[in-house]
Amino acid sequence: MKWHDYSRALITAAALVALPTLAFADDGNLQRNIDSTWVLTAAALVMVMQVGFLLLEAGMVRSKNSINVAQKNLLDFLFAVTAFWFAGFMIGFGPSGSLPFGMEPRYLLLNTIDSNEAAFFVFQVMFCGTAATIVSGAVAERMRLMAYVIGSCVLSLLIYPLFLHWAWGGALGPASAAFLGNAGFVDFAGSTVVHATGGWVSLAACLVIGARRGRFGADGTPVRIAGHNPVLAITGGFFLYIGWIGFNGGSTLHAGASVAPIILNTILAGAVGGIAGYVQSHLSDGCILPEKPLNGMLGGLVAITAGCHVLTPAGAGAIGVIGSLIALYANDVLEKKLHIDDAVGAIGVHGFAGVAGTLGLAVLAPAGNLPTGDWLAQLQVQALGAGVNFCWTFAAGYVLFWALKRFSILRVDAEEERIGLNMAEHGTRLGVGHIEAALEGLVNGTADLRMRLPHVEGDESEDLTRMFNRLLENLEDEERTRSEIETKLRTAEEAERVSALSNATFEGIVMHKDGIILDSNNQLANLVGLTVKDLIGRSMFDFLGPSDGATVQEMVRRNASEQYEVTVVAANGDQIPCAIRGRKIVFRGQEVQIGCIVDLRERKAAERNMAYLAQHDPLTQLANRALFNDRLARAVGAATEAQPAALLLIDLDRFKFINDLHGHQAGDAVICETARRIESVVPANSTVARLGGDEFAVIVEGVEFQTQVEDLAHRIVQLSSASIRLDGGTAVDVGASVGVAIGPRDGDDAETLFARADTALYHSKKLGRNCYNVFKPGMNELMERRRELEGDMDKALQRGEFEVYFQPRVSVATSRITGYEALLRWNHPDRGQISPQEFIPVAEACGKIVSIGAWILRQACTAAVEHFPGQRISVNISPVQFQRAEFVEEARRTVEETGIRPGLLELEITESMLLGDDYGALKRIEKLKSLGFSIALDDFGTGYSSLSYLSKFPFDTIKIDRSFVSGIETNENARLIARTVVDLANSMGKAIVAEGVETAAQAEFLIRCGCGELQGYLLGKPLPISEAIEARQASFEDLLAFRGRDEIDDQVEKLRRAWSKMTRTGEAGELATG
Repeated sequence: MKWHDYSRALITAAALVALPTLAFADDGNLQRNIDSTWVLTAAALVMVMQVGFLLLEAGMVRSKNSINVAQKNLLDFLFAVTAFWFAGFMIGFGPSGSLPFGMEPRYLLLNTIDSNEAAFFVFQVMFCGTAATIVSGAVAERMRLMAYVIGSCVLSLLIYPLFLHWAWGGALGPASAAFLGNAGFVDFAGSTVVHATGGWVSLAACLVIGARRGRFGADGTPVRIAGHNPVLAITGGFFLYIGWIGFNGGSTLHAGASVAPIILNTILAGAVGGIAGYVQSHLSDGCILPEKPLNGMLGGLVAITAGCHVLTPAGAGAIGVIGSLIALYANDVLEKKLHIDDAVGAIGVHGFAGVAGTLGLAVLAPAGNLPTGDWLAQLQVQALGAGVNFCWTFAAGYVLFWALKRFSILRVDAEEERIGLNMAEHGTRLGVGHIEAALEGLVNGTADLRMRLPHVEGDESEDLTRMFNRLLENLEDEERTRSEIETKLRTAEEAERVSALSNATFEGIVMHKDGIILDSNNQLANLVGLTVKDLIGRSMFDFLGPSDGATVQEMVRRNASEQYEVTVVAANGDQIPCAIRGRKIVFRGQEVQIGCIVDLRERKAAERNMAYLAQHDPLTQLANRALFNDRLARAVGAATEAQPAALLLIDLDRFKFINDLHGHQAGDAVICETARRIESVVPANSTVARLGGDEFAVIVEGVEFQTQVEDLAHRIVQLSSASIRLDGGTAVDVGASVGVAIGPRDGDDAETLFARADTALYHSKKLGRNCYNVFKPGMNELMERRRELEGDMDKALQRGEFEVYFQPRVSVATSRITGYEALLRWNHPDRGQISPQEFIPVAEACGKIVSIGAWILRQACTAAVEHFPGQRISVNISPVQFQRAEFVEEARRTVEETGIRPGLLELEITESMLLGDDYGALKRIEKLKSLGFSIALDDFGTGYSSLSYLSKFPFDTIKIDRSFVSGIETNENARLIARTVVDLANSMGKAIVAEGVETAAQAEFLIRCGCGELQGYLLGKPLPISEAIEARQASFEDLLAFRGRDEIDDQVEKLRRAWSKMTRTGEAGELATG
């Protein structure tokens, strides 16, 4: 049996053992299951390489940085996996089309991949992790962990996937942008794609971040910084050797006869590479430096990775030697000539050796194994691939780390580098670093002799720790003896003074005679900022405020024991409130005065704090209702017609929902953020108060114009509409309603002004929330009318009072009606026909718009099927209706039950529906589009983000708002906006409809701009279904065939006369001009 048969049998046995894990393969294809098992097994081996990199790099740095290096190895792999899952895999392997990178939505977050693609991803993400990990060792001991994590994310999300697509983008299917792979570029397992990418990004990082401190002498001579544990590093090297079997062998993506030769070549290249490193170190260094055989072995493994499948064993050995020597000599040149500090030699091992392997296979492999069939042609392709890789990865990496350096987050400071990144970034020591720090404190005289270092049995520093602790014990004993001697000497001298002072029980104590200080305690000395020695002999009146000297003198004269409040003046000029009282005692045979002084600063601060809390909200620090009432009364009293005062009442719209859903802590965060936002926009002379719960108020004094207050209210509404991000990353949308009243116009006392502002606030809430209103006379009556309308709505649907009107849309190209917009009318039995502008906001505010909107949609669909076959019907959708989770299903059920083709139903939405939850809105629109519905953006141009919505949402039709159309004849800006919108829609391939066309001049301008459809009273007013049916065959050829202004006016007049005649005689033909 041949050796490749043994390998196949071994892999087959492994597959049979792992058979339970292959239950997902339901096609019964054993070979396919074996292939998947081999790929996943190889991926596991590649993951072992992460352990190898961790051990190698941790062993090759100093112990004070090894924890940080290990953390970087862990985090770069975790972030690399996440970034590659998020979008890197899609960029690398998605079909590119006309783009320079892959773009396949189902690969984004791996939404819909099959089991083979899943196995392929697992294998490829290990490659991505390897590329990211390479950088870790090169920049060890000086790069901040946060900067390194950012670099790993960018490398895994952009730098690596983009070149991956150019080289291997066709692995899962055709990719036009995979120009290197399509040209025959050979890089079997990633000498260039993986290793050189990591190497060149490492080179860029080392150039930007600079060398470790002390790495080069003053004359530029390299200083060798040996790793703390070469054994650990070599162990890591063995793990890498083992993992490389999966790295190269797994790249076959199937378990076949080709696996064994690839593994054989890999093992040979690594072995001879290590030997070459051993010999080179012996010849050049005079001894065997531990890193030389290790880096030589890794250089050989990196070099063989590109061509392990096309090289013979002899070629593999040659490429191993070449890769090893090039890696070692490249690192020597980088270090000694260019003074580039690569802590582990990653640039030479992965960058230069990777290029050597990529180019070398063209020369050393049999020509028949090469895609081009010719070694020179193949060498040109390989050189192109290696060159493109260097230019892209080095340039992108340099820009990345330069940007991080600009923001001062790239490198740790000198002190952090000195103590080591273990302590600086992780607060953890390893080795004898803690002993060094303690010894430094002892030498500097800052150490506490009572301190003892903890020791752990069996720890490498156990003996050294014990000796250091014994040294501290000896020093402490000597210090204790010296201190005892001094104490005995002082005791005798101070016994009488201590005895006198012991009679006092106050905080600061002073002994004086006729105001001259004889002695004091340390508390008084600390209070005035001097020593006890400096106080003795000075007048105590030097430390009292100007008005307090006489008070103290009188207290001494009377020997008063009452407590007085005085001001003590410290040496630095600080004035300290204190309480003082005293009494006479006998000291050394003479009568002296003892003064006891208590520092009142804390008590005064507590009193001020209590006064502050009594008038401020503890959560937001805003004025509370008590302070608000006081300031409102003051502001209203001072307000005049020339200098009025304004009151804004603010109520959060969705606070209760957020508080119930996310908890009180989230509610508090929303309240605090809202308070901060309001304070950020109010004028300096304003009062912002929290009245309780989710209610706020703003008092603005000295208002010059009402527009100032309206602008402030508008800004508060806009700020409140912006999402608030809670702890944990959740974003919530709140919104606010604002009511405004201005005094003395709306009220000359606080109660009246507050009531008027509250009425305006109620009006804002009834108008649909998230808006503001200024109080106007009659607003109470208007609110009463709205409440009556709300009550009548309950029975309007049942009584059939609602009616759908249809207004035609006319094609400029054909001069015929192409569809209708369904418009709601309310025929109230008592009030007559009520304008939609009046009752629609009421319906939205009270929630009845949902049932009304569903009724309109069904009526429009039924009318389209029965009376307007083949013509499009557009229906306006309310924001309340659209934002319901059930809307898409209700719309689908309506078209299914009425029989209309979804493509003939156009749903009109406005920009207000997209605010706050554009992600949810996009998902709903995409679902509607997938069902065949057409989506129109209504009232385009009236919002704040119109252009951004065009690029984000897949609208089919854009409707120019009538406010721009009406100004075409008189306003140059309106004409410019209308023309721009038409051009924009046409360039994006979207249908464009102009609403509110009422004059021939407007129609002429829009047609000349290229507008596709017109709608308005010039072409037809909204009509009941019966009249719209009669007019559905109308042609507007004469009206739209503009030849001159006189002829236009004549045609308009003819059409109007024809319309008048037809409506009198009942003839068919709707040529409505309004």
